[in-house]
Amino acid sequence: MTTILKPSDAGMDEAGLARLDAAVQTDIDAGLHYGASLLVARGGNVVHRANIGTVAPNRRAASDDRYLLMSMSKAFTAVLVLRAIEAGRFRLDTRVDELLPGFGVGGKEDATVQQLLCHTAGLPTVLVPPPLPLSAVGNLALKAKAITKLKAVYKPGTRCAYTSGTGYDALGQILVATDPKRRSFNRIAKEDLFDPLGMRTTSFGLREDHPKRVPVSFTPSQHGPASPLILKLFQEGMGAEAEFPAAGAFSEIDDLLHFTEALIGRSKNGFQLLSPAMFTEARQNHTGSLNLEAIPPRERFGMLRQVLSSASIFQFIAAARAARGGAATKDKLPDFPANFTLLGGYVRGQGDYLTPAGLKASPSALAAMGGASTGWVIDTERDLTFIFLSAGFVEGLAHPRRLSRLADLAFAAIRD
Repeated sequence: MTTILKPSDAGMDEAGLARLDAAVQTDIDAGLHYGASLLVARGGNVVHRANIGTVAPNRRAASDDRYLLMSMSKAFTAVLVLRAIEAGRFRLDTRVDELLPGFGVGGKEDATVQQLLCHTAGLPTVLVPPPLPLSAVGNLALKAKAITKLKAVYKPGTRCAYTSGTGYDALGQILVATDPKRRSFNRIAKEDLFDPLGMRTTSFGLREDHPKRVPVSFTPSQHGPASPLILKLFQEGMGAEAEFPAAGAFSEIDDLLHFTEALIGRSKNGFQLLSPAMFTEARQNHTGSLNLEAIPPRERFGMLRQVLSSASIFQFIAAARAARGGAATKDKLPDFPANFTLLGGYVRGQGDYLTPAGLKASPSALAAMGGASTGWVIDTERDLTFIFLSAGFVEGLAHPRRLSRLADLAFAAIRD
């Protein structure tokens, strides 16, 4: 049972937390998204929670809503991988080709498990590996075969390109390939992570008609030419059987607090997620001074063929327009360090640059972010956790900027 404290009893300012809620409401009023659930905890105790706006027509936001976490799901997959390493099934420096036969081609021969975890394995920035159609997003076995055939877009270890799907889907398949019980990925996640932590509302995949599932949506101001394709992909493609280790988990906000608490060694039921030694190593910056890039597949129009096989001609034209600048995608990102940990997310680090952890977080603060909609920040130095889940996709750099601003408001409310 989660303990709830008054803000003043936890060294926090109630007026400051009210400003956090007001900022979320301002974004809703501006048409950025429809609604959100947020939570602030100190010492593992909830000091503030709010459910603001709506998550679907005529449906107010509620604490038991189940959101598609998008890339926040990577934290679950990363922890499962680190637990498998602690069990002796493989090592961080194990070459991926040893675990996924056939992977070591096209310049990926020396890529390692550690490089998959921190997006430096040479894989492109792509959701589903070409030439598969985007509709294959939930078919892990099919994706794994296609990932092994991809050509590297840079020499592993020399750059950092965020792998929307490929890197962590490969890690999910590694868990399946090395599992002594020969289980599916979704079953591994349930039995080895969610059930032991008491995360009873968390799963990879969720049936489309589940009454608490938050539907994928765009506000009118955020709706673009490719939005119908995205809606179809993540609404219809993320059913109960979908296996998408990179971005396919659903959860409610209190389950996420269970996870973040267990991650830092403070599980409510005593279940040890990672050894202290592994957590200490994993939480460090494992990408050094490398900047975060977005590098598409070598074949520029590979993704266009994916869209053509999954969408209408109008959606194809919209994607084609976007892809014309695909080769220069990496140049559109501002220069800022990747700061990837081995935990499926980021460490704050030092400096004034874009980070979902917020500019006021401690250098050692950890963050995870799900594209367009979700994020959490854990600052162990200040013993503060902030979790944010929203309905209504906000794409591009606007989302991490929003998370950074909201996290800073949560930190500003600390008074001790």
